[in-house]
Amino acid sequence: MNRLPTVALLVCVAACDKVDYIKISPEPIIFKQANNEIWLSGKAMNHQGRQSERASIGWKTADPSIAVVDAKGKLKPVKSGHTEVIATHQGIEARASVDVLFVEKVTVEPTEVSVMDGGPSVELKVKAFDYMGRELKDRTPTYKSLADKIVSMGQNAVFGLAPGEGVVEVQVDGVKAK
Repeated sequence: MNRLPTVALLVCVAACDKVDYIKISPEPIIFKQANNEIWLSGKAMNHQGRQSERASIGWKTADPSIAVVDAKGKLKPVKSGHTEVIATHQGIEARASVDVLFVEKVTVEPTEVSVMDGGPSVELKVKAFDYMGRELKDRTPTYKSLADKIVSMGQNAVFGLAPGEGVVEVQVDGVKAK
């Protein structure tokens, strides 16, 4: 019985399954809200661009105070900041950028307004900022009158209803300003 074909087949299987690099998707990763999570895909690839079906990928983050990933690749944000998710297989490593851009500060202009019952409304301009002080223009504020018998809100405009003082609360992704 000739054992040479079996040995050649085993060498080919081992060489064909050799992992040269890992592809992570999706990339880049940006979280905008705390309740977001994403499933990562890590593909162990050989130099010919073929995926190894038997390779298992390990997951971790460079800074777990910013984002955490479980053993199956579910990535969740923890707090605002920048980190990387790291996929590993037998000493081979790939990294993908992770940005967590939560709203950290909200400003409202003007901070004080005078409106009269039946008079013109005053438009409020709201800005939301991330942890680096960059304005986040893709967030939508919500408005609430805390004195609904004195002032009311119509989208981003304050309307007077009756004499007195009132407060309007503005909220963007859970961060409030008055």
